[in-house]
Amino acid sequence: MMQIDITDQARAYLNKKMDFFLARARVPRIVLAERSCSGANFRLFFEAAHEDDQMVETAGLQLYIPQGLIDEFSGFSLDMEQFFLNRRLKITPIKQSFRCGCSAKCPNAVLEAANKDK
Repeated sequence: MMQIDITDQARAYLNKKMDFFLARARVPRIVLAERSCSGANFRLFFEAAHEDDQMVETAGLQLYIPQGLIDEFSGFSLDMEQFFLNRRLKITPIKQSFRCGCSAKCPNAVLEAANKDK
């Protein structure tokens, strides 16, 4: 089951953005930005929906998320954070994944391998 937790501040921010972008046939999509030893990072873009996207409705908002991300991360928490002088949307997965392509021996790689055995 997909879980989306969203704060009032994040919902207000997205509503403002949606008023602008929906008139241009763009929808809010959560996408994987990168994988690293410190975990997966996500961004929200306003663009056309993709074939493999699942529409998830929460708090009166419709978000589009690739099915593979839903399967892997079980959902997301959306909040606002201060980033230098600007505020931006912070997207945190419900279930974090530390898979990365580096050859370093990081402690999170060991945790990820142990969690797969359970």
